[in-house]
Amino acid sequence: MDMYMRQVLFLVYAFILRGPIWLLIWLIGCSGMLKTLFLIYPTDSSECLDFCPNIKWLRNFFSGRPTPAGLIMDGWRPMGMYLVIPNSSMELMRKKNRPTVETIISRMLRIQKLTGAKTIGLAGQLGPIFEKRHGIPMEPPFYSSTYGNIFSIQKAVSHLVNTAKRKPWQVSVAVIGGGLLGEQLEQHLGDDGYQMSMVDVRYTRKGDVKLTNKEEANQQLGAVDIVINLLPRGKDFMDCQLHRRMPATATIVDFSRPPIPTQAIPQKVVMGNRVQRSGMRFCMRLPGGWKRHELPACSMPSLLASLSRVPIKNIEEFRFAARQFQFHTALAGAPVQPLRTFGNSFRDFAAVRSIATRFSLFILRNRQPFSR
Repeated sequence: MDMYMRQVLFLVYAFILRGPIWLLIWLIGCSGMLKTLFLIYPTDSSECLDFCPNIKWLRNFFSGRPTPAGLIMDGWRPMGMYLVIPNSSMELMRKKNRPTVETIISRMLRIQKLTGAKTIGLAGQLGPIFEKRHGIPMEPPFYSSTYGNIFSIQKAVSHLVNTAKRKPWQVSVAVIGGGLLGEQLEQHLGDDGYQMSMVDVRYTRKGDVKLTNKEEANQQLGAVDIVINLLPRGKDFMDCQLHRRMPATATIVDFSRPPIPTQAIPQKVVMGNRVQRSGMRFCMRLPGGWKRHELPACSMPSLLASLSRVPIKNIEEFRFAARQFQFHTALAGAPVQPLRTFGNSFRDFAAVRSIATRFSLFILRNRQPFSR
C-alpha cells in the first residue's frame, strides 16, 4: 500500500504540480538553504517501483530527466535536495547512451543554477561511469562517490573489529572485486594494519561475474575474518558460491545493490555503504530498505564539500573533514538526538567556526613544500 501511495504522490507532483513544485524549489533556493543536490538511480525494477509504475512511456518520459524526489534535512532545515532518474547504471554505461548522459549533466547544472546549490553529488557508479566511459571530468560542482565509499568501509571494518575487541593485525580482510576502489581499499586498510588479500574476478560480455582463479580464491577465503564484497549485485556473490568458500564465522561487509540475500547464507552480513550524522536524514526515505538515520556513503563528498566550504583534494583531507563534522558508520546504530537549546545552537556555531579554521590550517600545512 505504501508503494502505491508513493507512486501516486510522485506522479501527481511530477505531472500535475510540476510547475508549482519547481517554483517552490526556486523560492527555497532563493533563501540560500539548499547547499547541495544529489542524484540517485535504481539498481533494479523494485527500486524504480518505489517511485513510478513500471510503464514504458513513463520510463521514457523520465529517462535522462532528473526529477525531485525528496529533501536532505539537517535538523529542521532543508540543506539539499535529492533527485531521481529511471536509468540504470548498465544502461548509462553504453556508449550509445552518451547523449542521455550529457542531457543529465546539463539538466543538473540548470537545476543547480535554479536552486543556488554549491555542489552536485552522484550516487553509486554514476561518477565513475560519467568519467571513465564518457570522458566527463568529475570536477566541482560534481562530486563522485569514491572518497565516501572508502571512508564508509574503513569505518565499518573498524567498528566490527573494535566491537570484537581485537587488534587490526589480528584480523584478515579479503576484498572481492572492485577494480580501482578495491585497490585503494587494499592500500588504506593495509596501512591500518589489517592482513589484506584481493580476490580477483572477471566480467563476461553478458555482465556476469566469474572468479579468475577458484583455487586461489579458496585459499584466500578459507580462514578469513572479514570479507568486503564490492561486486555490483548480491546475485554475483551468490552465483560465484563465495559463501561456501569462507568460514561461517566470517562477517561480510556488503557494498552490492541489490544486496546479498542474508537469509540464504550462514555468515553475518552488514551493509558497508551507509553512514550517519546526528540530525541529518533523507526525507522522503531512500528506496531499498534504508533506515531514517542512514545516509548513503556516496553522498558524503558533496555533503562535506557543502558543509566545509573548503576544497577537499585527497582522502586524508576528506577523512579529517568527516571526523570534524562527526560522520560515523551507520553500524553503530541510530544517533541520539540532542535537545536543541539556544546554548547548544551557539556552541554548534562556535564549533563550526573552529572546525573551518583548523581544517584550513590542516590543508595549508599539508601543501607547504618540504624544507629542512
